[in-house]
Amino acid sequence: MLIGAHVSPAGGPANAVARGVQRGARAIQIFNQNPRAWAPRVYSGDEVAAFRAAMAASKIDALLIHAVYLLNCASTDPEIRDKTLRSLTSSLQAGCALGAHAVVLHPGSALQGEVEPAIARAGEVIAEALAQSDGCPLHLENTAGTGGTLGRSFEELSALIEAAGGDERLGLPGLLPPAGVGL
Repeated sequence: MLIGAHVSPAGGPANAVARGVQRGARAIQIFNQNPRAWAPRVYSGDEVAAFRAAMAASKIDALLIHAVYLLNCASTDPEIRDKTLRSLTSSLQAGCALGAHAVVLHPGSALQGEVEPAIARAGEVIAEALAQSDGCPLHLENTAGTGGTLGRSFEELSALIEAAGGDERLGLPGLLPPAGVGL
């Protein structure tokens, strides 16, 4: 079992490794962009190389990227869904570049609407983000079930995976990535 910590990548993702090492973590989780802003973060080649070197020199075995909480794949607002798609795609691309175990996503909320159409909308956004990225798995995280959130049960998580096309890169946190994917 890996014990980890959510750490800041401020100053570059290699700094997240150092922060994880300071905490004695064997796994780290980061937001790859400001969690309070929509602007996706793209890491430079130098930042990626420094991160990979820091990981190789550490005892940290896994990186997870947590998609920011602003995302709502199920929104009825096309602008929110578009921003969500760009941010999620950027997170998956960063995950691929950094060799992340997975990107973790809260799939969204139906807000005041019906759950089934919200699952279909979320599935479309998730499928498109996976189509626009390569390699990094996406794990759909369960939710507490308030405010119309999606992923309140295994049945909803299964419906979300099916609505997204059942891509082999989709999974749930805690499960190993497909062979050849991740670290």
